[in-house]
Amino acid sequence: MARTKFPMLAVVLLIFGIAWLLNELKVFNLDLPWGPVIIIIIAIGLIFNRFSR
Repeated sequence: MARTKFPMLAVVLLIFGIAWLLNELKVFNLDLPWGPVIIIIIAIGLIFNRFSR
């Protein structure tokens, strides 16, 4: 059974973009100074996972 790759980076970027847009439109106040740190940690995890195989 073939295993398909789930586009995790695309999903993370989509969620980050939607949150940023809603913050700019003042739908809700997103005051997360550590938000980019979460994105960086997820990206490092994806890179590590790709090269550890």
